[in-house]
Amino acid sequence: MELEMLDASVVVLSEGNNPKLLNHDFLAGNQIVPEDWNVRDIVITPPFSNIVYENDVQFVVELNKLQIRAGKPEQIDCDRDLPKMVMDYLRILPHVSYLGVGINYVFVLKDSSHDDIRKNFLQDGPWLQKEGNVSRAAIEFNYLNVDPQFNLKINSHTDGILFSVNYHQDFKPDHEKQRMRYIKEMGKLKTRFLEFARHLPIVLEQES
Repeated sequence: MELEMLDASVVVLSEGNNPKLLNHDFLAGNQIVPEDWNVRDIVITPPFSNIVYENDVQFVVELNKLQIRAGKPEQIDCDRDLPKMVMDYLRILPHVSYLGVGINYVFVLKDSSHDDIRKNFLQDGPWLQKEGNVSRAAIEFNYLNVDPQFNLKINSHTDGILFSVNYHQDFKPDHEKQRMRYIKEMGKLKTRFLEFARHLPIVLEQES
């Protein structure tokens, strides 16, 4: 079994963001990103701003949310560079009330398909053949009695089976140290998921 990471992101919920601040001069001037990164696309409006670099690192700022995403995780060190960019951004604007944090990953299991989801997760029965046969199935798991909360969605894709992973931890505005520690250690959550994934029937079958 080999899960390939397609996407990684950190989402910080907040109150009082100023999306109009987002531009390359602001990010590079505050050493959040390197000066020599090239901008591919940028949109700046009062309620929403978005900047995408050539390496597919993306910053999205809304009034109540900050998201920093690595669309091509192989282009950076996601365990080190992604949390550093997030923490540097938060430190530059300490007046904003930062709240909960979501750590998100998307993995793909190649050489697999919708049929593998159907065979491993769905009980066989006439409901699978009715209405012209089920064409696609998505399975969602929510583990809400643990910190951080863990949410997993499994669905089919042209490249294989996608695993959309979310770890969410609530924080109060004054929990700065705890929030920063959680972001800094996001690589541990990636490892935690990969260990969890080894127990999924669809992954176990690929290993046999």
